[in-house]
This record gives sequence, C-alpha cells and structure tokens, in this order.
Amino acid sequence: MILFFGDVHGRLAHVERAVAQLNPDAIILLGDIEAKSPLEEVLATVLGKTEIWFIHGNHDTDRLELIDNLTGHGNLHGKVVEINGVRIAGLGGVFRQEVWWPETAEPGYDSYADYRHHLEREHIVHAQRLAKSPAGDLQLQVDEQSMAGRLLKHRSSIFSQEYYALAMQEADILVTHEAPSCHPYGFKAIDELARSMRVGSVFHGHHHDNLDYRHTQDELGFKAYGVGLRGITDLNGVVVKPGELDLQRAQRQGADKQA
Repeated sequence: MILFFGDVHGRLAHVERAVAQLNPDAIILLGDIEAKSPLEEVLATVLGKTEIWFIHGNHDTDRLELIDNLTGHGNLHGKVVEINGVRIAGLGGVFRQEVWWPETAEPGYDSYADYRHHLEREHIVHAQRLAKSPAGDLQLQVDEQSMAGRLLKHRSSIFSQEYYALAMQEADILVTHEAPSCHPYGFKAIDELARSMRVGSVFHGHHHDNLDYRHTQDELGFKAYGVGLRGITDLNGVVVKPGELDLQRAQRQGADKQA
C-alpha cells in the first residue's frame, strides 16, 4: 500500500497515526511540509515501519531551515523511483513568472544555477554603481538581503531544465505540488509532462482540495487526484482521510441543501 498525503503545513500527527493503523509500504508527502526539524527526526516514530518519500512545496522555502530540513533521503523531486513495484516520478515546487510561467512565456532561466548566476552578476554591477554613493553601503545591505530572499524563494520554483529532464523518462505515477489543467488553477504543462512520461495517474497537493476530475480523464489521457489539506489518498485515488477543508466544504454544502 502507498499513501499520498496532502499539504501538512507542519502538522504530522495524522501521518504517524495513519502509519500505525494502516501499515503502508510507503508514504509520499506532496509538499508544503514545513518540517521544523530534519524530516527523518520529525517522523522518527515511523522510521523503519514504512518508506518515507516527499516533494517540496512553495511554503517549504518560506524560511531557510524549512527547505534545509528536506534535504535528506526520500526526496523525489526530479527523480523516478521504484517504490513498492511502482515507478513514481516527482516534481516539487511551483511555477513563478520571474522564472517560468509555461502558459504564456518561454523560460526566463533554465536552471537554479542560471538564476543564481544572473542575480550575482546583477548585484556586482549594482555594487559598482553604489560604490561612490554616500548611502551606498546601506543600500548594498538592502540589496544583499533582497537577493538572499529571492534565491531562497526560488529554491521552490520549477525550472525548465528539471522539468524536461523528467519528461525524457517514463513512470507509472507522477506526484506534483502544482495541479494539472483539470484544476481551475492548474497548468497544461503538468498535463504535457504526464503524457510525455506515459503515467497513468497524477497526484497533487497545493490547493487544499479534492475535486472530482473523473470527467476529464479521457481528455487528459491520465487520472488526476488532488489531495486535500492534511488529507490522505491511496494509490487507487480512494480517499482514506478527507482533507480538513474538504470536510468543511461538505458540511457547508449539506447545510445549504437543508436550508
């Protein structure tokens, strides 16, 4: 059994309970983990009981320690790994206009290294201009802080180089933080990646919902599943634990029907 976990945002008690109760062969976290310590420490109680895999989300670069806590074994981003006999590919992060917005533009930067190189060159040129300014030192400190913030933020951006490297491979399942186009805020680029890799299913997080995509399967060429906020879904797309917002949404809809 493989279980997929929607955005946990720093709360993992339900992950530990699910492993204890269901004894899965592997678990996969779909980003926005916000681990306060290295993930293997946060989930120390389940180590040895199941395989732990993950991709990162946009909020995993809100602070430096959050992304650094996801650098250990089990990172699926940019890889295809056989897990319990199933080939699973991972694409963490989100599309951002400064780097690449595939719906409307060509990539601004092919890789994180390219982006870092661009910022560093930009910083050097600006520093030279500020060298003779009375307030140059202060402005330079502000610029350095801005550059550090942008570099951290874009550690969770999707770069075309890693996207196309995945597209050259094949897998059974693709896990992403971004959604395919069947979601109102999804991307056709995720559809194209899934079809290129010949996957049968895509599981995503990010939007904290579990919409019904069944009517899109024929058009997409694969099955798609959103896993809600702290929700759990199995390999067949069956909801094991509804997301917290899914439950609230269902309760509101039920109340509306009764009104």
